[in-house]
Amino acid sequence: MTYRDIVLERDGYRCRQCGTACRREDADVHHLIPRSLGGSDDPSNLVTLCDGCHAAFHPNLQAKLSRRFIERWGLRLARWLDRTGKVAEAAGNLGPALRLFGLERFRDGQLPVVMAALAGRSVLMISPTGSGKSVCFQLPAILRPGTAYVLSPLKALMSDQVSDLQRKKLPGTFINSDLDMAEKALRYRLLERNAIKFLYVAPERFSVRDKAEVGRLGAVRPSFLVVDEAHCIDRWGNDFRPDYGRIAEIREALGRPPVLAFTASAGVDAQKRILASLGILGAEVIVRGVDRPNIGLMRLPAERHARPAMISKLLSVHVSGKAMIFVPSIRIGEELRQALAGLGHDLPFYHGRLEPPHRRESLLKQFTGEQQPEVNRIICTNAFGMGLDVPNVRLVIHYQHPASVEDYLQEFGRAGRDGKPSLAVLLVGTNDRGLLEFMASKTVEQAKRSSEEAARLLAAKHASIGHMSEMARPRSQCFRKSLRGYFEGNSVAHRSSLVMKIIAWLFSSQSKVTRLAFCCDYCSGASMSTFERIASKVLRPSR
Repeated sequence: MTYRDIVLERDGYRCRQCGTACRREDADVHHLIPRSLGGSDDPSNLVTLCDGCHAAFHPNLQAKLSRRFIERWGLRLARWLDRTGKVAEAAGNLGPALRLFGLERFRDGQLPVVMAALAGRSVLMISPTGSGKSVCFQLPAILRPGTAYVLSPLKALMSDQVSDLQRKKLPGTFINSDLDMAEKALRYRLLERNAIKFLYVAPERFSVRDKAEVGRLGAVRPSFLVVDEAHCIDRWGNDFRPDYGRIAEIREALGRPPVLAFTASAGVDAQKRILASLGILGAEVIVRGVDRPNIGLMRLPAERHARPAMISKLLSVHVSGKAMIFVPSIRIGEELRQALAGLGHDLPFYHGRLEPPHRRESLLKQFTGEQQPEVNRIICTNAFGMGLDVPNVRLVIHYQHPASVEDYLQEFGRAGRDGKPSLAVLLVGTNDRGLLEFMASKTVEQAKRSSEEAARLLAAKHASIGHMSEMARPRSQCFRKSLRGYFEGNSVAHRSSLVMKIIAWLFSSQSKVTRLAFCCDYCSGASMSTFERIASKVLRPSR
């Protein structure tokens, strides 16, 4: 029996100050002589108090203690109103779990995912990088028994997320080919002893040649099967990583746990393909953050020969924060870098083949401010920092439109993560599709599929390029409305129940983001003079 239990039992579960009866989970134990003055933790120096009386003794902690008091009574009301008996029960430990993660409240959009997961439902969440998707699966996993399997595409992402878990003192690890046999065996023993809460692996881990290793993974019945970067299912599953198309089989082998899938970008059609591939057609789909009201969207007409000069002019507008210029290929990136250097802009160029490898890591850290000298402007391919979250990117320029609307959302969405005004500029020419279709053909050739499969894959890629090309046409229609329709379809927002409204009031917060008066080129006009006028108002640093 703990000292706390001894004191509560001694005092009859009643506040010694006001006499109020307390449930065990609601009662507080107070030091008569504070620890700071030499008081001990012995029962003789402890007394039972209710929340209100406890707060009176600790004026510096009044807000925290009062908040917990409000949480408890709010949950009691929710339980009384909850006819299913499931919603409020699932929310019972949200407060302590949030504080375990160092949080006071959920961000906008997180709570519905967490509640669905705690209810045992599968979920696909589409939300921008940096919006807190990790908490949406980490917190439910903490509150449910067992280990959560997290399928992650890149070793660097696994390492980063496990390091973050360890800083929070949460037991997580990864298994990949970088580990030696002894270290791998130790991690499997910890998994089998239920000593790990999160296990990060790539889907390929379930099809390695070592069948004993596959058997050890399959012997565990995970609490959740988490699919990070779920857009890889739609793209990589048909190309160079076919195991991303076999996750439904992995789930079956693991006993059909609930699937929590997350991605920064997937249109309505891609959402359907992801759900079908995962075998969870009835899963709840939650889309957040497609409309970024603090980012002005501009499509500017510019042929290839004129783009370096136009980008130079865009960069010459004095802006605060950072700027990113996305290019479709390494060749074009090198040509642009040299052209901009000739125009007085010396920018580094990041791409996947940059040598030596440590130069890539160094450049990434310079852009995020972790390493000096800091880099504020960069040319990059889409290989630059999957999952990159830099709050003060103010300007994103696309040399031309990318190969899909999903890519475009993820790339321009790296601007304005802090909610402050930012601009995304897309340069558009008359024949931008040609290069992208050529690159798509090369990718399909490298996949080495049958002629029938190759034709189907190429048609799908051409369709994606076509969608983006049509949406990129300047002043064709409201750019923001087109983006929302592509990702959200005709979905109608469901009204929350009173129980969920109470739980949201207790544990969730609504983010306040300023909506720019400038929407897009269709709604507000598009020209360099417009850009300069808007930039002078929203991008220049305050003095």
